[in-house]
Amino acid sequence: MIDDIAREVAIRRYGLAECLHVPIAAVDEAAISTYIGEVQSVLSGGSARRAFLVLAKTPAPPDPRFPIWDVEGCDILHRPLQVWVDVAYTRYRRAYGRAFPDEVLDDRVLSHAMNRRVAVLKGFQFVRLTPTTRGANSSSAFSENWGVALHSDPEQMAAKRRRGAFIQYADLTELMLMMDLRLGGGVMDLVNEGQKLIRPRPI
Repeated sequence: MIDDIAREVAIRRYGLAECLHVPIAAVDEAAISTYIGEVQSVLSGGSARRAFLVLAKTPAPPDPRFPIWDVEGCDILHRPLQVWVDVAYTRYRRAYGRAFPDEVLDDRVLSHAMNRRVAVLKGFQFVRLTPTTRGANSSSAFSENWGVALHSDPEQMAAKRRRGAFIQYADLTELMLMMDLRLGGGVMDLVNEGQKLIRPRPI
């Protein structure tokens, strides 16, 4: 199944082709199972269901016309096995280690693909977790603070309730962060430059 509302947002608001529709947030576990993939195991321990290893559904194949598929690290976008965590869950690094015990993180941090405060404001309980460098993670602060301010607005919150999406796909800034690309600050020149990654090359 496809969340048609989330799909329309990705196409019309974000300008993203279907091969770049990467789920990063879900309203609940049922939404993960319905729209994102099969829960393979619970990573949070005990009876609490707050962190999952998910086998993602097969995505649309990468369109080679888009330069983003030439970027090192693009394979993280549609990684088949993914870790999803409750936005309030604090032991997410331990959960990620249970999912991928052989993955060496070294100095990398685990980033919530959607800022947790933004997720709460939008009504999403679960977000996807990906490893990134501290530099790239820190560079997202400007866009995340802007997102919190935007979605705290009562009109935005009402609009979100009217749309009623069960999941959300990543926008360009979130795709860039997942690929470990710095976002910049202020007017976000690097994000503007990143627009070239999602524009098709001339045939």
